[in-house]
Amino acid sequence: MSDTNWGWSDRLKLQYEPMDETHQEFVMLCAALSEDNPDTFIARLDALIAHSVEHFEQENQWMKSNAFPPAGCHMTEHDAVLQVMREVRRRIVEAGEMDLAARLAEELPLWFEHHVDTMDNMLARFMTSDAITAAQPA
Repeated sequence: MSDTNWGWSDRLKLQYEPMDETHQEFVMLCAALSEDNPDTFIARLDALIAHSVEHFEQENQWMKSNAFPPAGCHMTEHDAVLQVMREVRRRIVEAGEMDLAARLAEELPLWFEHHVDTMDNMLARFMTSDAITAAQPA
């Protein structure tokens, strides 16, 4: 599997603490996919999937409740990534395609870094903007 040293760094911080905390957990769970232990891969993937469901739903709720303009695109990407994780899980369990474990462990960090840099960065900036802060009840 690729870079076993991948993990949380200041590069991934978005200066929106609730999102940064969730992202730290995602990074930890995602990095764990690189462990060289095929016997525990499904358990590690299940933990990442469970976290991702809650993580993405929280962001989806933020987008909905704050009328985030590009919410549709962002939510579609969340759905697509969950679908990929679930499909990899299914194919490993049903067909023993363990090569997909290594591929997911390599590709997911790349996707996440891009997602943070683009979609989550826009959402974090929107959530901390003066317009949103002023509109929230005191």
